[in-house]
Formats: sequence, structure tokens, C-alpha cells
Amino acid sequence: MKNKITFLFLLFSFSFLYGQTQLPCSYEAIVERMSINNPNIEEELKENEKFIADFLKHKDQRDPTSEYVIPVVMHVFHDGDDGMMGMEQALSGLEVLNNDFNGLNDGWETIDPAFDPIKGTLDITFCLATIDPDGNPTTGINYYDDPSAMLNQGNLFQHAWDNRKYLNIYFPKYTNGAPSDFTAYAYYPSEANVLNNTDGIFYSSIRWGYGEHSELDEGQDWASVCSHEAGHWLNLRHTFEFGCNGDGDYVKDTPLTLGSGIELQGCNNNDFSCDVQTNGSNFMDYNHDCKKMFTQGQVDRMLAALQLPARNNLWSYENLVATGCQDFAVGTKDLAKDKSIQVFPNPATNEVQIRAQAEMQELALYTLDGTLVETKNINSMDYTLTVDHLDSGIYFYKILSNNKMMNGKIMIVK
Repeated sequence: MKNKITFLFLLFSFSFLYGQTQLPCSYEAIVERMSINNPNIEEELKENEKFIADFLKHKDQRDPTSEYVIPVVMHVFHDGDDGMMGMEQALSGLEVLNNDFNGLNDGWETIDPAFDPIKGTLDITFCLATIDPDGNPTTGINYYDDPSAMLNQGNLFQHAWDNRKYLNIYFPKYTNGAPSDFTAYAYYPSEANVLNNTDGIFYSSIRWGYGEHSELDEGQDWASVCSHEAGHWLNLRHTFEFGCNGDGDYVKDTPLTLGSGIELQGCNNNDFSCDVQTNGSNFMDYNHDCKKMFTQGQVDRMLAALQLPARNNLWSYENLVATGCQDFAVGTKDLAKDKSIQVFPNPATNEVQIRAQAEMQELALYTLDGTLVETKNINSMDYTLTVDHLDSGIYFYKILSNNKMMNGKIMIVK
């Protein structure tokens, strides 16, 4: 791991510092940031809570097959090569985010038995936009050679794409100056903030995904901080919000618990701190190397947040067409959730790794209009598919394995 000693020192410093003072992504800190451009934020958040409470009362009336696609644009701030996160790393972080929300993460099968029955998934895909606000093709990633912005100094919102159409994720190398003592923060749903383009997620590029400019080893759960922040963006609070008193995070199936800052190891930190077992593997806790699950109650709350005016245009079909993400809106709940096969990274740029629990015999790759573009004889449980010669877009695959045909999608981004 690159710079591991420095990284761990900073994390210990963070845990010590923010275990005793206001957490930078606490409810109070988020509201304080949002109030800079929205002096009525607290009133708006109260109105949001009324909407969510009403939605949850009638949640049985919603369409259980609903799936959501969120167009994403990434803004990367760097100083020459320093902090210049590349496409592969960007896509790997997006894959972590999508896997976590859909229960495809490795930890999904190793949740404490006490909480395994209440784990929940949100049928959501975070799609890297392929059309920019002017209708032109885009990779979905913008680069800015700006040493000050790389340290999250100045107005990074000036680069925002329309917040009604895109989830803007801002990637300074450090979110709180250098050396970094904090990884990320997000904004709660607010129509006012969306309309003035001051919404989104801020994330240290050195802890997004895996790659040359990341401090993380591949597979390290710390990368799932992205899911923690997306949870905030969808109106989730920390599981330890307000400690053992009050309404906590407004979710009934997350036990009350205390939070003592970033925990570097383990799933049981602060266990029984409020006299009940703690759901330490929850994405909204601060056990950053034990992030595995949302509860069904948290999923319901995020579903409600997606209906708010600050979020509901993003996933409309008209907006998905405008941002180039419409292909993910048709049949996205497919056999990719079949644990018998893994296809990663997805989206991909150069290669796609395919792994199955049984020997694969054949692979066929089709364009959206059904044109066959690749056929491969595999005869293996592990196969690397080269895709660097293919155009950007959505492709369907069919894989014959153990006399069973498995189908899914691959997105190629150049």
C-alpha cells in the first residue's frame, strides 16, 4: 500500500481529533455547510422529514419493481500528475458504490446473524454520464489543473453541471487541506441547494477506488466510504446520530449506539454502548474497515428521498436520455445479482474479468440492437475479456456455464 504509514498516522489522528469534537460529516456540520448558500436549510429539512414520514406510512403502495439510475459527473482537481485520478480508478470506485447498494459486495454474505435478516438493497445504478449539459459526448470525468482546488480551497461549485440532471462528485486530493485528516462529505437533499448548484459529494481522490493515485489496497472496505456519503446524499444519518437519546437516525431497525470517531479495525466497536447490540457493519457507522450493509429501514428512507424534488428529476427517463444513461433504465435488475458469476470492473475501459463458480464454455457479446460482436470459447472458470477495441456503450453478454445460460450487461467507457 502506497504511503501506508502516513495514511494510518492520519487516520489515527482523525479518530483522536474527531472523537472529541464535531465530526466533519455530522448532521450539524452538513447543515452548517448547506446553510452557506441556503439560509433556510433547517426549515427545508424539516419539510423533507414530513414528506418522508408520509411516504413511509404508504410505502406498501409503491411499485416493488422500481429501479433507479443516477447520472454522475466527476470533477477531478489536480496539480500536474499529483491527484490526477485516472479512468480505471474512477470506474473502480463507481463499481464499489454500485456493488454496495445492490448487495454485490464481498461482505454481504458475512453479516452478523443478528442483522442478516434485516439487510436491504436499493435497486440503484450510479451511471457515469456520456452526454454533457450541451448535448455533447463526454467521458463523465472533467479535469482541472488547479493546485488550490486540489486542496479543496476556493469555490469548486463553480464547475458544477446542472444539479437537477447530474450527481456532481468533486475530487480534490484532500477534502480538508493537506495533509488530509478527513475523507469525504456530502449534502442532504435540498431543492434550494440543487437549484443554485451547491449540491453533491466531495471526496478525497486518494481514497476513491483502487489504482495508481489511491492509497487503498484493492478490496479494502475503506473504499466503501463512498456508499456512506451516498447514503447521506439520500438523506441517511449516522447510526450513532444523537447517541442513546432521541430519534437517532430516524430508522427503526438500526439500534441506538454511540460513535467515537473513525475505527480502523473490527465490526464491534461501541457494541452495547446503548445497552443493545450495535450494527457495526452498517455503511452509516464509522467502522471504516467493516462496511457491509444497509438495513431495510434505511433502504425505505432512501427510496423516500428519491421522490423529493431535489432528487426525483435525476432518475426520470427524460433525464436519463439527456445524460446518456437511458440504457441502464431498461432491465437493470438482471442476472448480474447471480452470485455464480462475477463481471468486473463494470463499467470497464480495457479489460473485463469474468469469474464463475463452474467452468464456462462459451461467451457471446451483443450490442443493444442485438448485433453479435464477439464470441469466445472459454473452458475455464476465470477469463479476461479484452474490450479496448470496442466503442463506448452498453453491451449484453451471454455466458454458457454448467449447462446454464447467464445474461448481463457490460458498460464500456473510453
